Amino acid sequence: MAEIQEDIEKWYVLGCLSVHHEEKVRDALRKAGFRSHVPMKYEVKTVRRQEQRTMVPAITGLIFVRATKEALKAYIRHKSRESIYMRKSTFSNKQDYLTVPDYAMERFIEFTNIRQEKITYFKPEELNLKEGEKIRIKGGIYDGYEGTILRFKGKRNKHLVVQIPGVIIAAVELEPELVEPLNNPIEREIRERPSKDVDGDKKYLLELAEWLLENQADKDVPKVEFNLKLYELKRTRARLLKFKGFTPTTEAELALPMYLAALLLDEDVEPYRQRLEKATEKLKDCCKLKAKCQKALAPARGQVPGIKSDAKM
Repeated sequence: MAEIQEDIEKWYVLGCLSVHHEEKVRDALRKAGFRSHVPMKYEVKTVRRQEQRTMVPAITGLIFVRATKEALKAYIRHKSRESIYMRKSTFSNKQDYLTVPDYAMERFIEFTNIRQEKITYFKPEELNLKEGEKIRIKGGIYDGYEGTILRFKGKRNKHLVVQIPGVIIAAVELEPELVEPLNNPIEREIRERPSKDVDGDKKYLLELAEWLLENQADKDVPKVEFNLKLYELKRTRARLLKFKGFTPTTEAELALPMYLAALLLDEDVEPYRQRLEKATEKLKDCCKLKAKCQKALAPARGQVPGIKSDAKM
């Protein structure tokens, strides 16, 4: 099992001892076949008495790279021309290397790449963050984003914050008219038009349900990320409420994620369970989907059943 874990690619956090060489390290890692990211910010420099806007690393010495641990160690030991090292996790008293979950890293990259000139970066020790108001942005380039907002001293407007705990914080100033408060995004009434892509929505609903079931007890998953996916689950389910499958397979593909969504939203699951049971009974015994549905319906010691399976729908 330990050997299998060593072969899994993860986002690792690197430190660079060579001053202003973060971009060189990133580019060299990419040439070596790794995904690598350096958060960048705009800076105005005076060159030959003229002001020039340029992109510079947001945090000195910070590089992210996606690789297996052994491959990354081998690269640092034998191929890197720069003084780089794998940062250790402060959460485990520096016994483990610092890693970032894929969903958190991808969201951070997406968020910070949208409008880099408007983003301010901080080291974790520079801010004492307290969870603020939950909001959703309506309109503009961040339309649909949900997250936590904060006010900074000396700043009039609110800021939307995205962070990689213990590593880096990115904050973007918001225009007040685009901010919609979400006191509890899960309890808000959801009104959605019927789906125009039933196949796509039912697959998306199952994907959301699987992720939420797998991560609902994980304390390392940010609340903002979990609530966003839970809100999307409710929206997607609302688009599918009026649909039923025309064949046993298409009905089971709908009934399964609808049942799991009801479990996650703490609703009366009985109607959804009955629908899934009826759909499952009509499937052929050799059908892989039937085994997946039966696993979801099986009691799991009083807990929400898991449905991860090697079988594909």
